[in-house]
Amino acid sequence: MNALSFREILRAAIVRSRLLPLCFCLLLGALPVRATSVVAPDFPQLVNESDYIVRAVVKSTTSEWRETQGHRHIFTFVELDVREVIAGSPPQPLILQMLGGKVGDEEMTVAGAPKFIVGDEDVLFVQGNGQNISPLVAIMHGRYPVMKDKVTGREYMARSNRVPLQDTAEVGLPMAEGAATALQQRMKSPAQALTPAQFVQRVRAAVDPNFRKARPQR
Repeated sequence: MNALSFREILRAAIVRSRLLPLCFCLLLGALPVRATSVVAPDFPQLVNESDYIVRAVVKSTTSEWRETQGHRHIFTFVELDVREVIAGSPPQPLILQMLGGKVGDEEMTVAGAPKFIVGDEDVLFVQGNGQNISPLVAIMHGRYPVMKDKVTGREYMARSNRVPLQDTAEVGLPMAEGAATALQQRMKSPAQALTPAQFVQRVRAAVDPNFRKARPQR
């Protein structure tokens, strides 16, 4: 894993603890800690900036302390059961590594980063796994949950904020949260959203011919 800038980590994350060291509190006070700002990629960028793209189910999640540049940080490891390789050549087993998580009473949260729960099924656009703060293209923009309509049982695709995805052009829209998300969820019917098969087909159609050139395995 490449060394991460401690300043970069502090700007991307908020650490909560019952016993936060005083020196660390002072350091946080000296540096701006702000929400993660991410520009949404358009659909071709999302596809072709990925190292590989998979449809997978979360098998397990584990958080632990690790040392980076002489400082200890919490990292979470998400083990995936890959159901379908859509593009590229993912390693086996596939375990996503990301900054943040909870160990005991201490928690580190990266603003905007998706949280994975065992059983979640997603289409994931993976980039820089083990090298970047987030292993997904544009953090929250690299995760697309596979949802199921509670009324009809129909599977459909959503963005990481759970808003139904009706067209791949919506990939490039800013990620709405809070009340705006609730409004969008009411306005967008799951019945009009893309099915997993339709989404995967469009992903494969957007893959650049040079995509499968040799890429580092992570």
